[in-house]
Amino acid sequence: MSRRAARSHALAALLALLLPAAVRAGELRGTVRYAGAAAPAAAVPVHKDQEACGTSVPDESLLAAGGGLANVVVQVRGVSGPAPRPVRATLDQDHCRFRPHVQAVPVGSTMDIVSSDPVLHNVHGWIGRATVFNQAMPTPGRRMPRRLDRPGIIQVKCDVHDWMSAWVLVVEGPAAVTGADGGFAVKDLPAGSYTVVAWHERLGERVAQVTVPAAGAASLEIRY
Repeated sequence: MSRRAARSHALAALLALLLPAAVRAGELRGTVRYAGAAAPAAAVPVHKDQEACGTSVPDESLLAAGGGLANVVVQVRGVSGPAPRPVRATLDQDHCRFRPHVQAVPVGSTMDIVSSDPVLHNVHGWIGRATVFNQAMPTPGRRMPRRLDRPGIIQVKCDVHDWMSAWVLVVEGPAAVTGADGGFAVKDLPAGSYTVVAWHERLGERVAQVTVPAAGAASLEIRY
């Protein structure tokens, strides 16, 4: 072995000793259960712009089917390491409904407010009493980007159509939103024990503890 090759080999060995070992990632999978009766979306009467909005829209504030609860934000607290990377999210208005009804995005993300409707909307979001955005959308097809730098629960309404409602949770750690069956998955979690906080717009919070393995998935069932 040449002297140069020997030095390179020694340097690589030294770096391997000094650098921390890669953290193996696990996963949290689970289901949020609802103990009450199945709750399909009730019809909310529409009293304005019926040509674009229809005569009714579904009430999405409590959707439960087959024992699973939809639109629950599940956050994993106490995870060490870098915060989740910001993403590009979308809040659309389609037939006078916000889509999606509930979403969770990391702090620093940009949300594109979009209207697919040929009627005037005014998208107004608050954290508590503080306005986060207040944007008129007079024509379809426009995209209005808004950066979300403050963590918290944003309630979104339309100042023109009072039945429209959505929620955006700006989170500082890993999170997921349950699907129609109540299922969720949070990936790439370092091994460890964590606090899990579930949030639902009408039913409030539930708190649980979970231990995630270095590889594979931990399972968790949360009940309302």
